[in-house]
Order: sequence, then structure tokens, then C-alpha cells
Amino acid sequence: MMDRDGATGGPLGFALEGETFRRAIALLERESMRLATALRRALPFLTRREVSINLAWARAIPLSEAMRDLPRPAHVTPLLVEPGPAPGALVLDANALKLLIDGVLGGDCRTLPELNPAGLTAPQRALVGRTVEGIVRAVGEVLASQAGVSINLAPDRPAPQPIDGTPIVCAFTLGTDPGTVLLVLPKSSLVGESGLTLALGAAPAPTNPHVLRALDGVDLELVVELARVPMKLSTILGLKVDDTLPLGVSASEPVTVRVDGKPVFTARPLTIGGYIAVRVER
Repeated sequence: MMDRDGATGGPLGFALEGETFRRAIALLERESMRLATALRRALPFLTRREVSINLAWARAIPLSEAMRDLPRPAHVTPLLVEPGPAPGALVLDANALKLLIDGVLGGDCRTLPELNPAGLTAPQRALVGRTVEGIVRAVGEVLASQAGVSINLAPDRPAPQPIDGTPIVCAFTLGTDPGTVLLVLPKSSLVGESGLTLALGAAPAPTNPHVLRALDGVDLELVVELARVPMKLSTILGLKVDDTLPLGVSASEPVTVRVDGKPVFTARPLTIGGYIAVRVER
């Protein structure tokens, strides 16, 4: 079940990973209206100018891929996320930056400023940075109250660092010629660590809600192992219809039941209504 680094592997690990991604995305979709309201609260000029804010999508996607088609320049603000330790980010594309700069400077959102695709000027970065602080506070209030997640600006605003793994990216559009705001959060901060451990032979700890949420609804395959018989290739190639394979196992001996290749319990074979079954013993 666990590899040498302590991570869950195999089909169970894949199932757990997929389940936690789905739950993290569902959480952000459920809170999307509150998050959109938080953005509007941080950018009140959008309301005055009747600029809409809508959730476009929420996906498990690498940040580089989410940003690939965004118009440049894009502004990336690193975020500290608790529970951690994985980082997050707030990203504004060029169209969102134009709306933000125009609105903060008192424009009418009709004649938007031109931006250099190579990057913002120092005054533009300073203006955007101050506005981003308000966005992080407003969005952070929603995440803290509804999901128990805390976000804060990274100290000293370091250069954006690559985000390891696949985060959950929530994309909001601003207006009809949309600007895009990406809220990037690590999956582990929303629904717990993906590398969850299922203690074989024992129930998951009921005090860990992350384990219970991750395992809820996950289908696993149980394999009843009757016997393992060594046999030469020449013997296998010579098998024909009606041949009998001696297994060397007594009909009264218990068999092993495995999940994801690991032994979970032993059981005794029996028949019920003409069908082979096993009764769990240990």
C-alpha cells in the first residue's frame, strides 16, 4: 500500500488522489459565489461600472498550463497557504490588469490602458500590489470561514516559485471582454493530504476527517487468493482441456484476501446457493 517514501501507490492511491481532487474542486465551486462577491468587494469600481464577475472553471491543472494562453503581461502573487506547506498564488492576466489599473485610477472601463506584454512598469506594479492585498484579504475571509483555509501574501513578495504537484486552479472572468483572475490553491490545504494511509487490517482512524472524506465512495477490488502454484513453462504450454491442476491446498484451509496487492484478512472458502464464497476469519 505504501511505497518507500510513505506515499500511497497503486489503484488505491490513484482512487484516493482522484477523490481528493474532485472534493477540492467541488468545495471551490460551492463557494464560487462567495469568492466572486469577495472579489467585487475588493474591487468596488467593477460594481459601479457593472462589470460582471463569474466563475469560468475550477480544475486540477498545473499552473503553467493554466497560464499558457493568458494574455501578457500576467501578474503572479505568491501566497502562503495554511494548512501547508504547499504554496498558492493569485494570478491576474493582462485584461484583468487593465480593468484594475483603469478602475483604481478613476477611469470609466471603456478606454483601457495599453500594457507592455514584457511586463508592468514599476508604478503599475506598485498600484497592482496594493490592490492585490485587498483581494487576498477579501478572498481569505471566505476561505477561512467556509473551508478553514488561511491565505496570506508571501513575506517580502519573493519572485514566484514553481508550484510542485498539481494544484486546484479556480478561474474567474471579469466583464464581457473578459479579464481572468486565477486563484491557485494546493489540494492538500482544501481536503487533506493525498498520500493517505489505509491501515490494512484496521479501520481508518475515525478522528481523521480527511481520511474519511477521501475514502467515501471509493471502489476497491478485493482479490481472494486460493493458491499460488509454481509451474514450468513447458507444463503450462502442454495444458489441455480436462487436465487437473493440483493446488496443494486443503479445502479446509483459510485463504488470503488482498486489497491493492496487500493482505487484508484471511477467510475460509464455502459455497452459498451453488456459488463459491468466503467467510472472513481474521
